[in-house]
Amino acid sequence: MSSRHNKPRRFDAGQPQPNTSEWDQPAPGPQDDAMRKLQRGSEAILRLATEAHAAVARSDAAGAQAARQSIETELTFTIGLIDELLFGAPEQSTLH
Repeated sequence: MSSRHNKPRRFDAGQPQPNTSEWDQPAPGPQDDAMRKLQRGSEAILRLATEAHAAVARSDAAGAQAARQSIETELTFTIGLIDELLFGAPEQSTLH
């Protein structure tokens, strides 16, 4: 029998100690959530634009069109978040 199996282990052994300053901070609010969504939306737009670029470069019209449609959808969502963050309520976009 291996000696490693005989060693008693503490429940918290090897675990990092909690940072108490994190506990003192208030929970994220609705604006923090909207900012995270805006960040994810921005990253998605960049990723989709890269996909569209690659599709056009390889003359893949169907792939470019699919990426374009996804970009439009993501832009509409992201513009709504920007309006909500700046003006307090989602506004109708003038983007067509």
